Amino acid sequence: MKANFIRSFMFFSIALCCHAFVLNAQKTATKRVSPPALATVPFQYAQSLIFVKAKINGSRTMYLFLINTGANTTVIDTRTADMLKLPVIREEDTVEGTAGTENVRLHTIKSIDIDKASVKNMEITSRDLSNFVTLNGQKIDGILGTDFLKNFSVTIDFYQKTMAFTNMRAPVGRQKTMPFKIVDGIPRFSVRLNDTFDTYLTYNSAVSMEPSRNNYINVSYSQWQELKRLTPYMNHSNFVAGKGVGGSVYMQVVKISGLRVCELDLNSPYMVVQTKEGYFKRDDAVGFFGNNILEKQRKVTIDFLGERIVLQSMFNPASRSKKPVKRRPIPYFTSY
Repeated sequence: MKANFIRSFMFFSIALCCHAFVLNAQKTATKRVSPPALATVPFQYAQSLIFVKAKINGSRTMYLFLINTGANTTVIDTRTADMLKLPVIREEDTVEGTAGTENVRLHTIKSIDIDKASVKNMEITSRDLSNFVTLNGQKIDGILGTDFLKNFSVTIDFYQKTMAFTNMRAPVGRQKTMPFKIVDGIPRFSVRLNDTFDTYLTYNSAVSMEPSRNNYINVSYSQWQELKRLTPYMNHSNFVAGKGVGGSVYMQVVKISGLRVCELDLNSPYMVVQTKEGYFKRDDAVGFFGNNILEKQRKVTIDFLGERIVLQSMFNPASRSKKPVKRRPIPYFTSY
């Protein structure tokens, strides 16, 4: 039986840049017109994780979901699924994550609604999420994956803490873009490491990290080996503990000279080397990046319809703060 893949990874992206211009009726000026939002909702943000409220099957109750662009299938906690009496398609299936696999049940669901942003007739999984992430001590009811998100362009304002959903491709003026391809339901980006190694990374919004001014990416062991071959004199930095679907892992961290994604260049990011566990046992496994990088742009649009991330703003309010910031160059991280 083919497993549903729920990829819980960590960090970043390169690729071709696309710029689209919208002309006014007189064609005398370039003007960017944003499509009307189906829904603009607040979200809660904690340790680089995005939490939103959503309805299940049109219920009055609002359920707490973690947004996860690294999961291709939405998950409902088993207690919530049993309470809602969601029809079961299959009692036993598996999901694959960073540290191994877990057993799940497969269900049908009539709809998930975030205000007027709605997706109907989905096949989702259920498993015990009681030991997963919590928000201020509150347990989550589910993990919202790309099977829901792929139907929208989603604008995330990290400063205002709002998410806007539209059913139209995002317009692009002079904004920088990060094109991607959907592979196994997950956004995958072309990237360049150390200006020598062209490879791929996925975007996973469910990587939990301590606040940090540093940038982090995660690479597979095979990617690490190839980078070492091309750049043999990289210095070891430290180790980091992490937790994901299937268990816990302990990984090497290396500081590299740079990472490039289209027009976005990051100097001296930290690179976490994933161990050969779970999904990362595969020879074709690729690493990931999370909101630790995107949050520094303040506002971004994850345009699933146009297959690109649009960097709406390069302003970083935290960078203007005069208060000293405690830096933890090698933070503990968790991927869900």
